[in-house]
Amino acid sequence: MYGIRVVNYRSADSSHRVQIYQVAEESPDASFELYLSPDTRKPDGFEKLALRNMDDGDFTGSRLEYLADTIHGEPDVGTWHVLDERFVAGDGRIYAIAVYGPDDDGRDDELELLTTALKWFCPPDMGCDAEASVD
Repeated sequence: MYGIRVVNYRSADSSHRVQIYQVAEESPDASFELYLSPDTRKPDGFEKLALRNMDDGDFTGSRLEYLADTIHGEPDVGTWHVLDERFVAGDGRIYAIAVYGPDDDGRDDELELLTTALKWFCPPDMGCDAEASVD
């Protein structure tokens, strides 16, 4: 992790987590290239489901979707479903928002959490409007 402190938000039962942090690589794609390389340690049972380019108009980002048997420091919920989006924010820096939840309850809840977090994300030291910052 790089830059800002890692910020974690957990559900009351710790079965869902939203994690936000800044990445050091020069682009979202470069960040995922490094993460997916054989030299980078991944969670036990890591299974890549998809890597998508999310570029749209002024938005630059990529989203990795994967499953993991365990997530360090998190409870045993069975298989974890993870959506990890890395993007260029309004301050020109690259950030990640990763959403974790149990795979056995469906995958829509992680997408809803990620979409909401992206919509309301405001980089540190930027005066963002009370309106959502990313549409």
